[in-house]
Amino acid sequence: MPSFQPNHSRLNNPLQSYVRSAAQYMWGGLAKSTLKSYDLAWSYFITFCASVSVAALPVNVSYISAFIVHCFEDRKLQPSSIKSTVAGIQFHLRCLDPSASSILENPSIRLLLNGLKRQSPRGNDKRLPFTLPLVKQIISQLRNGCFGPYTGQLLETVILTAFFGFLRGGEISSRTCSFDPNHNLTISDVSINDHHFTLFLKHSKTDRNGEGVVVYISESNTVFCPLISMMTYLRCRPSAGLQEPLFVTQAGKPMSRAWFASHLRLLCQFYGLPPDRCTAHSLRIGAATTAAASAPVLTLKAMGRWSSAAYERYLRPDVRAILDAQKAMSSGP
Repeated sequence: MPSFQPNHSRLNNPLQSYVRSAAQYMWGGLAKSTLKSYDLAWSYFITFCASVSVAALPVNVSYISAFIVHCFEDRKLQPSSIKSTVAGIQFHLRCLDPSASSILENPSIRLLLNGLKRQSPRGNDKRLPFTLPLVKQIISQLRNGCFGPYTGQLLETVILTAFFGFLRGGEISSRTCSFDPNHNLTISDVSINDHHFTLFLKHSKTDRNGEGVVVYISESNTVFCPLISMMTYLRCRPSAGLQEPLFVTQAGKPMSRAWFASHLRLLCQFYGLPPDRCTAHSLRIGAATTAAASAPVLTLKAMGRWSSAAYERYLRPDVRAILDAQKAMSSGP
């Protein structure tokens, strides 16, 4: 993708200058992770076109179709990944020409993607959802002392916070043991109130403008209360400055994704759960599944910070709820 530089002088060609600025603003309107994947998609497409001796520009639907088949047959990508790749190509084309038509809305491309989807075996999400009953059982296992007191309290607080806050693994832990206070959770990011506490996420997948997101987590008035758990953890956590990591291990290091993932797997093994199906994201999946039984759609989307229907991918069918609903149907007038 060309590097768009600010053009402060619009005297020579004002229209072209504004078009370039529009592309620059479009480029800055996406999250860094999305930009990285889109950049990679464009690179793959350029490489493919060069390998078959055709020009990538101007866009040709036949070439896009050939590239899609190449991704499916040769690169063994799933249709959902191919669709994301095409979205990356489309984004780059619109940066070059904002009036470019949508590739994904092209009838031929839509039929092709639907055809590949039918040909591809359904890839079920194997991650086990940690619904509320399972979270309670896991916390009870922690309280039985499978880890030391401090590690047990840390894990309990992280699990309850991640579950009730619908948090992603990258939002509660550091990517590595290195810690960035401008990116990761610090002590200053938690605020305790009478009946709830808040977390300020400086970085979030859906926070495209980088303004930060406030997550509200209520008391539960049960023995599995996230507010009480957080206050207990803060009391036993070694004293530190406000810009120090919120979650630290007993060794005094920031809680990394690898540390949390490995301890979660061990905890699941203690409880008899398949560790290969248990990840940090199981908490977010389980939270969505649990909340969907009682929360309106708008509230559910707000809880998980979803702006689209993406939350539907997280919901797992509750067999008991289905059977109860069928019984209710049969008892109707």
